[in-house]
Amino acid sequence: MVKKAFLVLALVLPFFFASCEEKNAQNNTLKVGHGGGYLSASLYAAQKELGKQIDIRQFNSLSDVAYSLLLGALDAGFVGVDKLAAFAELEGFEQLTVVGKVTYPYGATLVLRKGLNLRLQELNGLTVAVSSPHCVLLEEFIKDATRLKANVSNIKYEYMPFDAMVPALTAKTVDAAIIRGTYAVIALQEGHSILYQNWEMKPGDECCPAIVEQAALVLLARRDKLDAVKPLIDALLASQKLSPDQLRTSVAENTVIPFKVLQGQPVPEFSVANDELVEIFVKAAKEHDGDEHHHEDEDSKK
Repeated sequence: MVKKAFLVLALVLPFFFASCEEKNAQNNTLKVGHGGGYLSASLYAAQKELGKQIDIRQFNSLSDVAYSLLLGALDAGFVGVDKLAAFAELEGFEQLTVVGKVTYPYGATLVLRKGLNLRLQELNGLTVAVSSPHCVLLEEFIKDATRLKANVSNIKYEYMPFDAMVPALTAKTVDAAIIRGTYAVIALQEGHSILYQNWEMKPGDECCPAIVEQAALVLLARRDKLDAVKPLIDALLASQKLSPDQLRTSVAENTVIPFKVLQGQPVPEFSVANDELVEIFVKAAKEHDGDEHHHEDEDSKK
């Protein structure tokens, strides 16, 4: 009976230790979250070099990445700058620190919904989504349209957040949208077309604040994982030495976005950053709220 027990142990123990080693390896693997798409270009390129050193997880939204970081389910993750100030107020954020950012030019972009084939001079009477009546993107578009002698005085504007504009185009609730350049690839992927694009516009208002080189994403890491995140940072920085088409290829290979859709659009850039970024966006959010109240007061007087 004793011999049988030893025999069973001898057979079971190797599997037990192998299971423990596999579990420990999984626990030691850096867990990184992202939202996919074109802005993840540097991460897609870096993952080839990193191999199994990191566990890359794609989420349905950047907000899900942020909440997973706060809950400790991720060691690092890319979150959107638009909601960074709001997340900074939540419990657990003090355990996180900024280690990098992805920048992308704002770019005033007019997207026509799928099925419309119009010129700039034929927009009058259409319903166009914009961020706000005072958005610099709208001002830039009107200035350029006027210079090109296009009459846009009778356009009907619908005000909504940028992330609601492409769904509104797809649902045909608006005919066009004046959108940030970061959403251009998403719009093209959905089958919509770009009628106007200006990458030379100067940001400087509540919809496009002139801060931090037009940052689109922030890479956050847990403070107790900073040593483990260093190889990730190194690989992301190394990816910036690739050509724009190599980065576009990485996106095309890891998403459903065709390479030809990516051509003609700028390439996102990754660089290191620190917690000063959070302070800047918190300050910008407070100024934004102040500007909104000011504009509401001004509009109510009209």
